[in-house]
Amino acid sequence: MNGYETIRQNPSAPGPLVDPFGRVIPPTDDPAWQPPTDPSADPQLKARASVILRQIPITQTQTAWDMAAIRGALVQLNSGYFDQASQLVDALYADDRVQATLGSRTAGLLGRKVTHRTPKKLRGSAAARECRDAWIEAWKTTAQESAMTQLLNGGHMLGFDLQQVLWDRRKSPWIPHLFPFHARYTYYQPVWRKYVAITMDGQEAITAGDGKWVLHAPFGEYRGWMRSAVRAIADKWAYRNFSYRDWARFNERHGMPMILALTPAAADPTQVQQFKVALSNLGQDSVIQLPQGVDKQFSYSMEMLEAKDRSWEAFPGLIDRCDMSIVLALLWQNLTTEVKEGSFAAARVHGDVRQNALESDERALARTIYTQLARPFAAINFGDPELAQMTRWDVTPIEDYVARADSFLKFAQAVQFLRQAGWKLTDIREMGRSCGLDIDVTDADPTQVEAKLAGATGVAEGGEPEEPEEEAA
Repeated sequence: MNGYETIRQNPSAPGPLVDPFGRVIPPTDDPAWQPPTDPSADPQLKARASVILRQIPITQTQTAWDMAAIRGALVQLNSGYFDQASQLVDALYADDRVQATLGSRTAGLLGRKVTHRTPKKLRGSAAARECRDAWIEAWKTTAQESAMTQLLNGGHMLGFDLQQVLWDRRKSPWIPHLFPFHARYTYYQPVWRKYVAITMDGQEAITAGDGKWVLHAPFGEYRGWMRSAVRAIADKWAYRNFSYRDWARFNERHGMPMILALTPAAADPTQVQQFKVALSNLGQDSVIQLPQGVDKQFSYSMEMLEAKDRSWEAFPGLIDRCDMSIVLALLWQNLTTEVKEGSFAAARVHGDVRQNALESDERALARTIYTQLARPFAAINFGDPELAQMTRWDVTPIEDYVARADSFLKFAQAVQFLRQAGWKLTDIREMGRSCGLDIDVTDADPTQVEAKLAGATGVAEGGEPEEPEEEAA
C-alpha cells in the first residue's frame, strides 16, 4: 500500500487531504469533479421526467444592433452568459445569407434517410425488438423537423441548444416531445460546470440525459460556445448590412442627379423663375440656377450633375467578402466564390470538406439522440437503457453515376484491347476494384461465337430455340 492510498483511507486526519507530493486532494463532494455517471440508469428517472418546468415567455428580442452592442454580446458569451448573444443570433437568422447557408447545412443532414439500429449484442433479444418497434413509432412524433432543425442550428450558431423533454404519459409507451428552451434564459455555472436554465419555477441545473433535458453541444459542454459561429460572423454580418444601407443611400443620392439651370446673368428675373418651375416639373426636386456670363446673355439651357467615378464598387466588394466569410464559417468551404474556372479537382476538394462537415454533424446529433432521448426512452418504458436503439442518418456521398458509367465503359474497352492483343486478365474482379469498380462477371463466349452458334442451331447459349419471325402483311 503506497502513501497516497494510506492518506486517502485516513480522511479523519486534521487539515486538507494531501498526496505524497504535498498536493491538496480536492474534496470528493465537489459537484464539478465527480466520476462520470449514467443519468438514464437513475432510479428517479421516471419521476424526474414527469416534471414540467414553465419557460419564461419571450415576446420580443433586440433587433437594433450597432458594433458596440455586438461586442458587448460577444463579451458576455465568452463568459458563459447567453442573454445578449442569443438575441444576436435571432437577429442573424433574419439575414438572407445566414439563413440560406445555415439551411443548406441543416437540410443536408435532415434530408437523408434515417435508420434505427439495435446493438449487436441484443439483436437476438425479443425485448430489444419490442423496444425497437416502439422507438420507430415514437420517432414519427419525437423527431419533428422544427425540433431537429433547432438542435442543429443552435449547435452551429451558439455552440449548444437546449430543449425540454415533455413526455406524453397518456398511454404506454411514453412518447417524448421536444420543446425548445431559448438560450436567453440560460447561463453556464463555472463552479458546478453545468448549464443552468432560468424558468418560472426557479433555476434548474441541466443534466444531459436525465430524461428531462436534451442538450446538444457538438463542441462539448465546457466552453463549447467559444467555437460558435456567431463569434466568427457577427461583425461580418454587421458590415454587410451597413454596406447595404450605405449603398442604398448612395443610389438614392446619385440615382436622381441634380439639374443645373443655365440662365443669362442679366436675364429677366420673372423669366428665370418660370424656367426653374418648368424644370422642377420634370420630377426632380433639386434644381440649381447657374447664371451665365455676359457672352451668353440670351442663353437658356440645362445640364445633369452626376457622379462619374467608380467609388460605388466598394459596396458590392465588401458585401461579397462578408458573404464569403459567413459561408466559410457555416459550411467550411465556399465553392461558388473561390472556384472560378470550374476545376473538377477544386470542386472535389470542396465537396470533401462539405462531406466532412455533414458527417461531423451526423455523429454529434446521433450521439445526442442516443444518450439523451433513446436511452431514457428505453429505461422509462422497458426498464433497461441498454435496449436503446442507435438512430443514424445515411450520409454516404451521393455517387456521380454518369462518371461511374464512363469509368466502367473505359474499363471494358481496356479489357477488350487486352484480349485483342492476346492478353487475358486472371482476376478481372480485382482489377475492377483497383479502378474503383465493384463488378461481378462470369465467363461467356464472345458475342461473335454466340452469333455463329445461334445461326447454326437457332439456339443462343443458355437460351431456347428462337421462333421465326412472322412476315409483315
